[in-house]
Amino acid sequence: MNILNIAADITKLIKKQNQDAEVTIYETNKTSVSQRLSKIEQISQSKNCTVGIRAIAGKNKAAYISTNDLNNLSDTVSQVVEMAKNAPEDPHINFAVNGSNYTSSVDLSISDNNVVTVDNLKEIAEAAENSALAHKSITNSEGASSSYALVNTVLSTVSGFIGSFSKSTFANQVSVVAGRESEMKVGYDYDIACNFSDLKLPELMGKEAAKRAVDQLNSRTIKTGKFPVLFEKRAAKGLVKSFASAINGSSIISNSSFLRGSLNAQIFNDRINIIDDPLLPRGIASRPFDGEGITSKKNIFVKNGILQNWILDLYSARKLDSETTGSATRASNAAVIPAASNLYIENGNVSFEELIQEVKEGIYVTDLFGFGVNLINGDYSQGASGFFIENGKITYPIHEITIASNLKDMFSNLVVADDLTFCGQFNSPTIKVSEMTVAGSLND
Repeated sequence: MNILNIAADITKLIKKQNQDAEVTIYETNKTSVSQRLSKIEQISQSKNCTVGIRAIAGKNKAAYISTNDLNNLSDTVSQVVEMAKNAPEDPHINFAVNGSNYTSSVDLSISDNNVVTVDNLKEIAEAAENSALAHKSITNSEGASSSYALVNTVLSTVSGFIGSFSKSTFANQVSVVAGRESEMKVGYDYDIACNFSDLKLPELMGKEAAKRAVDQLNSRTIKTGKFPVLFEKRAAKGLVKSFASAINGSSIISNSSFLRGSLNAQIFNDRINIIDDPLLPRGIASRPFDGEGITSKKNIFVKNGILQNWILDLYSARKLDSETTGSATRASNAAVIPAASNLYIENGNVSFEELIQEVKEGIYVTDLFGFGVNLINGDYSQGASGFFIENGKITYPIHEITIASNLKDMFSNLVVADDLTFCGQFNSPTIKVSEMTVAGSLND
């Protein structure tokens, strides 16, 4: 099956009906294995090809359709064209004007040709879990998993654009339990990468998961108070994701972001830079072009603490009287929304150790729980666990706390370390927020 030819054939069918349209095809091949206590729980293999069409009737009526049936594509085309003709008018609907095949000299290194079998995935999951269970304080396992996926993507437009790329994704995870009865703590580790060689060794993942569980044994609670709060890199990802949602063009249009009205304003200190880079080599969300065929480029959304732009596709850009940032993401049903690619906070100029040493009394958060972020007003309140910091040193583990503030205040009082690493779509160095309300359950 040649999905480039299928996309070209669909485009020709639409062109015959004198309509404008974009055709997206995702060809997916995925294999995954999960086990618990050395017993295989699930093996899953799937192959799928989804065709999505976004058609425009006239100049401002659009409709979306998707199908897995490749034998009746002419009927699908007729259906989406008819849907578009009967859709409500929207003056902000438009397509990118492209007239040639996409070519790029950029090597993103996001497709790994390694052949990964079910047996390979079994070995990875088993090695990760066995490594974790080897720790004497680990008493149970929640399981381990390993997966591989290859997605081939094609975008073709009636105006003449056609582009394609392939991306592989490898993902491993392990979760174990330390302690018994009244005190049981869960520790987990995970990794995700486009290239197999970039993954952590499963044995190291198992040891990390075990360490995280064991380190939380004998946790204490603390008194309620105001403390500086440090977010471990893994926990800090959530703040980056919340920021991405707050500057998403769709959120700005719907007036559902606490940052609406903050464009070109100082929202972080002047040492903070936030980058979205779809051209990041080996990046998990890297791509040569976006969901509308716009050539990818690096976007600096925060420079020296100042908010530079919103995350925009063509539609949101038109509604906000701006230009697309090349951030269109397309679902399998061909619907388009703006979204970040590889979004990260740049390294600061202090080490993790220096960040800790500055704190007389504070909290080091390693895990967050719940969904306590209100993007409309910026209120932030989440359950957390981690460690107490005393006199510049990480001391004992803590649990049953809630950390609260407002994201605007957190952003303006945020300092970052110089320990950025990449794992997944959203990334950050260790973050310190100078003051948050920490609610504990210890009575005076």
